[in-house]
Amino acid sequence: MDRKDWIALAQADRADAAPSTREAARLAALRDYRLLDAPADDELTAVVRAAALVAGVPHATLNLVDEDRQCQLTTVGFEGADSARADSMCALHFEEGLLVHVPDASRDPRFARNPWVDGRLGHVRTYASSPLVSADGHALGSLCVFDTVPGPVAAERLAVLQDLAGVLVALFERRRQAREAADQGRRAGEARELAVLAMSEAEARWEQSEAVAETVDVGLVVVDGEGHVTSLNRTAREWHGDAAVHFAADGTTPLAPCELPWLRALREGSVEGVELVLATPDRAPRTLVCSGRAMRRTDGSPLGAVVALHDVTQARDREKALAAAHAALAEHSARVQSLADASRALAAAPDPQQVVCRLVRELTGADAAYLLYPVPGDRGPELRPVATAGLPDVDIVYPLDEPSLAGLTFTSAAPVFVGDVSTHPRASQRLANLTGVASGAWHPVVLSGQTSGQRTVGVLGVFWREVRHELPEHVLPVLQTLTGEVAHAAERAELLQRLADAAERDTLTGLANRRRWDDVIATEVARAGRTGAPLSVAVIDLDHFKRYNDGHGHLGGDALLREFAAAAQECLREVDVIARWGGEEFVVALPGCAAPDAVTVADRIRAAVPRGQSCTIGVAQWRPGLLAHDVVARADAALYAGKEQGRDRTVVAP
Repeated sequence: MDRKDWIALAQADRADAAPSTREAARLAALRDYRLLDAPADDELTAVVRAAALVAGVPHATLNLVDEDRQCQLTTVGFEGADSARADSMCALHFEEGLLVHVPDASRDPRFARNPWVDGRLGHVRTYASSPLVSADGHALGSLCVFDTVPGPVAAERLAVLQDLAGVLVALFERRRQAREAADQGRRAGEARELAVLAMSEAEARWEQSEAVAETVDVGLVVVDGEGHVTSLNRTAREWHGDAAVHFAADGTTPLAPCELPWLRALREGSVEGVELVLATPDRAPRTLVCSGRAMRRTDGSPLGAVVALHDVTQARDREKALAAAHAALAEHSARVQSLADASRALAAAPDPQQVVCRLVRELTGADAAYLLYPVPGDRGPELRPVATAGLPDVDIVYPLDEPSLAGLTFTSAAPVFVGDVSTHPRASQRLANLTGVASGAWHPVVLSGQTSGQRTVGVLGVFWREVRHELPEHVLPVLQTLTGEVAHAAERAELLQRLADAAERDTLTGLANRRRWDDVIATEVARAGRTGAPLSVAVIDLDHFKRYNDGHGHLGGDALLREFAAAAQECLREVDVIARWGGEEFVVALPGCAAPDAVTVADRIRAAVPRGQSCTIGVAQWRPGLLAHDVVARADAALYAGKEQGRDRTVVAP
């Protein structure tokens, strides 16, 4: 059964069993693993460390829940200790069998008064916990990650957290099975000792040994001094049947008659731990371990040999299953570690777009990869690569108004896999021929905004040059993780750009602020000095703004400022810059404009003042030798001259 089946079984058992019976069975299953009060090994600690790394939080713990306590078997980022079950956050929900995630535990009524949240034991805020469910459906505890600051954990990281919880249960099971195998080996040794005892007694009391041999579950084969089989006990007869064939330990190489263990014992004096495979029609092969020795008469002549056969089929099958499980666990752990390493590499990379193409090739075994972003095209938006790996230098473009697999992925925001692109109607055969691509997988890069919802911002594609009829199972998780990292990088870039814009914009009007204006006017004065091109500056003041503000309220005054800012911008060229100077004052840089042209622009602005209001504008043209603040001061002086002359006019500085 997979992990989902275990959880379903646990939920069904909880629904059917009485609480006391259910809890008793759960505690019995927990104690059967012999984990409580035992030190965690390196493998368990490594998985808990990987959980913290994947979730992107500093703290993680492996919790086991007894009848009255929570045992923190191993922790990362803090000193773990036992605590009362009543104080445990995980004990509130772990028996439900479902992953729990809250961005801020202090705001969740289930946890707000918990000692781990309210400060008595800790200050948990970000919290995610995946239950540890045994193979027979019992909830043992949880794999928990947390932080002391609020914040969400991405869905793809929560999915990996659930996988790591499954890894922990698999490690528990492997340890239990290894202990059972050791116990079985001990019992097998005891059985072999019993068989040897029976063989030694057979030399002196043959008839009594025959009776004993018929009662044990160990096969016994007796041969005479010539090597002829004279006796098989009940177990050996049942195993051999009528047409048994003996093979070497590999199960495929037939044993020559002289290599049969009983004949070797007769010839060599003894055999110990010889393994063979017994095959009979209509039965599964049986693996036997053979030990025995030759018997001699008192005069030293050969009497025969007795060999005991011990069935180790289940033990060998269990060893193979454990080896396969260990290999699968090692492979899964390696992939989890690789994804964690990839996440760190992307977070630290100066160019995450190029790094993600290299990483996705390495982690998926693909021949090539690209990362596409939408850009404006001649006929509308189109997808073009911002980074590639393993592809020839050809023009890759997917107009969004034309059918393509990349476009389908972008518009549907869903992953696409095509085993043979040469037969798919949406595939670009021109690009397939140029790049040699035979199979491909495409995954959208999706941003999840708090206000704007989800939106697709790109496509990550991986390709093989040989046809792949099925997508390897590890490829989709890799694409999900890496596109999530690309989305986070894009989100961070957008946030930085918004912060940069906010630092240079007036929050009320959206115009350039005083800081931005200082940079602009310094640049324009320097350019005018180099080129000799004219430059004019206009300072604007809304007439009687205080009176308007008192009569219409601050909200009305704010609305007038916003509407004037928008109207003034409509009167300007793209190269002109208008900034809010302070209060109801604005300043405009007009590169390439001499004073007469600047007056024309100023009059246009005065005519556009909304809500029946007016403004006064002072204009000054820059002259060689003037600094930036000098030309602004001259325009400001002209503005005040206009106010003294009655307002609602444009005045040019002399």
